[in-house]
Amino acid sequence: MAELRLVRPIERVATDHDLRSRALLSLQRALVGGITPQMRYIGVEFSTECIHIIVWHDGAVASSVVQDFDAGAVTQVVADFPYPEQHDPQVSFEFVRCDSPQRPEFSGTLLYGRGEQ
Repeated sequence: MAELRLVRPIERVATDHDLRSRALLSLQRALVGGITPQMRYIGVEFSTECIHIIVWHDGAVASSVVQDFDAGAVTQVVADFPYPEQHDPQVSFEFVRCDSPQRPEFSGTLLYGRGEQ
């Protein structure tokens, strides 16, 4: 009879490219149906420790919009990176007022830009 042995699980070490691909795909999926007319730009900055989502909006934004974004899009991204204690990045977000025609100062990756004239 064959002997069963427990094998130590293989630790997967994500490369920056793997993380970038996973984060961008996760965010794109999470944003479907979650963008409101006030949202001008949505970007992300990420590292192996953190995925930080930034939403630039036009005018004052209602707290319900922020709460809905947190409960919808952000929660979906967290579900894709659920184990920070196992080297998944923490997920955070912020809303920043950026009235038209201003442009945000940003060094990450732009995911969404509202069409403006």
